[in-house]
Amino acid sequence: MNFQSNNKFVYRNFLSVLLLLFVNYIGNAQEITLTAISNNKGAPSSLKMSELKSILKGEQQRWKDGTKVSIVLMKTSTPVGEITCKKIYNMSSDKVKRFWLGLSFSGRAEAPVFCNSQEELESLVAQNPGSIGIIDKSSGMASIKTISIDGKSFF
Repeated sequence: MNFQSNNKFVYRNFLSVLLLLFVNYIGNAQEITLTAISNNKGAPSSLKMSELKSILKGEQQRWKDGTKVSIVLMKTSTPVGEITCKKIYNMSSDKVKRFWLGLSFSGRAEAPVFCNSQEELESLVAQNPGSIGIIDKSSGMASIKTISIDGKSFF
């Protein structure tokens, strides 16, 4: 084997390894699991995924006990926010923003509060009865509870 063909072999193997690493990175980014949390007053301890989606799309405005639903989400530009857009809304970040603008301007639903950090989100959920939020991992604050979705603590 001459020098030129040896370089092609090394280059081809390098590109193959680089491609595999890139595909693995993309696959792992999609594996972020989400957790639904709520204030201790209002939301039930378990929901079906269809119920969660209905609530987070503004279709259900009150919990069964009469408490007003308040939605708290991570900003759509954050990794958790992007995954929430895909898993809950089946939309891009921009489309979710437009979705909520349309609902709130038409008066059909109150827009969510969008947070910069998980700590901010958990704090808002803890302080506001009826609030529900989506995070990646719960810190276990005493004033919030994890809602099981389809029997699991994450989705």
